[in-house]
Amino acid sequence: MKLHQVEVVEDISPEEFHELYVKTGIPVKLKNYTKGWPALKRWTYDYLKEKAGHHEVKLHGKWQDNEPTRIEMPPVKEVPFREYLDMLENNEKSDLRIFLFNLFKLVPELEEDFIYTPIMDNYLKDYPYLFFGCAGSDVRLHYDIDLSNVFISQFGGTKRITLFDQNQSKYLYKLPFTTHSAADLSNIDYDKYPALKYATGYQTDLQHGETLFMPSGIWHYIQYLDGSFSLSLRTLSPSSLGKLQGAYNVFVIRRLDDFINKYYKNLWSDYKLKKAIAKANEILEEREKEKV
Repeated sequence: MKLHQVEVVEDISPEEFHELYVKTGIPVKLKNYTKGWPALKRWTYDYLKEKAGHHEVKLHGKWQDNEPTRIEMPPVKEVPFREYLDMLENNEKSDLRIFLFNLFKLVPELEEDFIYTPIMDNYLKDYPYLFFGCAGSDVRLHYDIDLSNVFISQFGGTKRITLFDQNQSKYLYKLPFTTHSAADLSNIDYDKYPALKYATGYQTDLQHGETLFMPSGIWHYIQYLDGSFSLSLRTLSPSSLGKLQGAYNVFVIRRLDDFINKYYKNLWSDYKLKKAIAKANEILEEREKEKV
């Protein structure tokens, strides 16, 4: 694969941001998106334990071992939030993660610690999500099912994020009826997934206080280099077609996948994996013919 470093900007006007990154679908790292947020200093592990440590949280494990062809990945265990935060603070290596965690419904006052930075309109203010991961955990290669734009702001340690435009989907072994890839980017097997060698994308290491803008529909693979967490703020897809496709994915495709998986679990999983590989093989054959 060819991976280019994500562009970095300090300050940018909403107009420039829209022209250079929203319209083009290019990711960018924003150094000052979180400028002035109380959360940058306030959101320590001790603070989160004090505010929400007694709540039970659902932990998700290694995605490869937990029905990897499904859209919805079931949790592997449930523990007090305090116990999990101890793992992050001690930088324990583990596959355990928390995702799409709306902690603000449990502790509304935490929403006072950040603002919806006015670089875009149409923030989905009912859905600020937190994502937590232990050192060494990762998030499978996928794009967000609702096709939102995402601003992901980092706290604590470092995340490495690898991204691909939608036009690279043909090389990424997309599973049908999902927005996920079959390929494991933590240990790439080019013999099993040879089309990956043709993929071109972006990569960046996201550190405390930095924000990555991920445009609507962009593929992303995330590695937690350290135990850390991030806040994800979302805006609607800028196009009417994107909004419709996102709603269709959420309310039709996801439910259809869950329904079929319920009754034909192994057969459905095998079918999706075979289809993903067959489609990529067709692309490989075309590439090989072009070389002749």
